[in-house]
Amino acid sequence: MKNIILLSLLCFHWTFQTSDIVGKWSFAKYESPTKFDEQTKAALNNAFSKFSLEFRNDGTYDFNKVRKKETGTWKATGEVLTTTTSNGVTEEIKFLQKHKDTLRLEIEEGDYMVFYRSE
Repeated sequence: MKNIILLSLLCFHWTFQTSDIVGKWSFAKYESPTKFDEQTKAALNNAFSKFSLEFRNDGTYDFNKVRKKETGTWKATGEVLTTTTSNGVTEEIKFLQKHKDTLRLEIEEGDYMVFYRSE
C-alpha cells in the first residue's frame, strides 16, 4: 500500500500539463556539464542566443532559428515532447521544467537547451 501511495505521489509530482508549455519561449542557455569546455559553451550560447519557440493551444509550434523558421505540430506526453515538422519529420525530445517559466529540452543525453518564458 505504501508503494502505491508513493508511486501516485511521484506521478503527480512529474505530471506536466499541456497548458504549461503553451506560450512564447526565448533561449536562455545551453547546458552541457562535461561535454564541452567553457569556450565552446560560450560559442554555442552565442550561436543559439536568437532562438525562440512558440507553442500554441491548437497543437502547432514555431521554432525560430537565426535564419530559419521551423513550423509543425506538437504533443506533450509525460516527459516527452513530440514534434512533427511541416515536412513530416517527427522527433521526440525529453523535457523537464524546473519552474513554470523555465523549459529544459534534452538535445542529447545530458545536454540541454534552456528556454525562459518570454510572454
